[in-house]
Amino acid sequence: MENLSGERGEIMGKYVKLLILSILICAVAAGSVSAQEKVAVLNLQAYDGQGNLMDPVAVGKADLVSISRIVALGVTSRLVQYGQFEVLDEITLYEKVLAPDIDLAQLSPYEQADLLLRQYQIDQVITGSIAMLQNTVVIGVQRFMLVDGETSLVGSAMVDAAKATDTPAQIDNLLNYLYPADIQVVERPIDQVFLSPNQIRLNLGASHQIVAYALDNLGRPIADPDYLYVSSDEAKVIVNEKGVLTGLQPGTATITVRGISGTTRSGPPATMTVTVVPPTLGFRIGTLLTQREGIEGRPISLGLRLTPSLEQSQPKTSQSQTQTSPAALASEPSNPLTMISTFFSSLLTNGLMTIDVDFEPTREMMFAFNGVQRSSTGYIGTGVGYIFPLDSVDGSSYSAFALRFTMGTQLRATNRLSVPSEVVIDMIFPTSGTVKPSFRIGVNAGFDLFP
Repeated sequence: MENLSGERGEIMGKYVKLLILSILICAVAAGSVSAQEKVAVLNLQAYDGQGNLMDPVAVGKADLVSISRIVALGVTSRLVQYGQFEVLDEITLYEKVLAPDIDLAQLSPYEQADLLLRQYQIDQVITGSIAMLQNTVVIGVQRFMLVDGETSLVGSAMVDAAKATDTPAQIDNLLNYLYPADIQVVERPIDQVFLSPNQIRLNLGASHQIVAYALDNLGRPIADPDYLYVSSDEAKVIVNEKGVLTGLQPGTATITVRGISGTTRSGPPATMTVTVVPPTLGFRIGTLLTQREGIEGRPISLGLRLTPSLEQSQPKTSQSQTQTSPAALASEPSNPLTMISTFFSSLLTNGLMTIDVDFEPTREMMFAFNGVQRSSTGYIGTGVGYIFPLDSVDGSSYSAFALRFTMGTQLRATNRLSVPSEVVIDMIFPTSGTVKPSFRIGVNAGFDLFP
């Protein structure tokens, strides 16, 4: 018997828990429903021959009666689709809230709103009027709420239609004007997209969040729009679905940003020019892996890396293809450093030209032009240079030409600083015939600074 009573107790305990859980679920559901604002949508009133507002039925025009009800139904439908309100149109309002003896049609729009807001705890009231001016239908709607205890007009809109059959198409326009921009009862089409800024310089390997703004045809911002981002050159700049740019290689790319709308119309895209820039200044410290004849130990070398921001000359076009302005001719680079950089860059690589200055204290200095291909993860370069002897301690100094090969990688420390490590191979051809050609391998570390 004791076992039986224990089992019954466990079963009753389970039922009690289920009952409590059901009550909690119902309470949450009821709370979520009650949290929605109640919106009453009333049939439009019409103007009689003397310009007084009255029930459209009393005016005696079938078109006005139909338009009055169609507009109210259309507004109700849109509010229901929006899903943020508990909507009562005029029919359900009489059934659920008002007594049958109350005739709203006998009251002015303000009196209608005041009655519903104060006595029947309606949160918003949408009402309005309709009139026929010759063959044009003019519709006006108002949205009322209690503000500081007073019935106040918080939204108003007016549209016209060339004929009665065009009035349903104006319902969306009414709602767009009736509610503020942050409440999109009707999804508004994107008419324009703006970027801020529309031109940026991005350090190699760095990232940047695109800031875009979408406006409708009334110049109002679209709340929470979606965008499509496309890069013209993904080898240089990539952009993800959230609009985050990353610079992969030095160069320029165009980012196209188009607003995505569920409506059939979307305005022209916006563009952004992104220029990815390499580090302009670097410092190195390293040593040799290979032994040099007559020198014991491994000498320490110091280095400087300079990547000038130089405009490369553009291919010339025939006069039939384009007309070059005097200003453009005057702006063409003509200084000797630009011409040297352009020459070696086209000869060695299509990458950037870096000026290398390496020296071993008391022994030699090397000055080189190095054409470097850079990416966000590493770099490779080829170059030519000349070795100058410094004060010699052993009498074996000599001058020489050199071919340089560089491979390196870098760790990005901050937005403007990276820490590279590289391997440098130099093939040395002495100018003196008494010294044989040789090669050497060195390793360097240091840091690079971005502009």
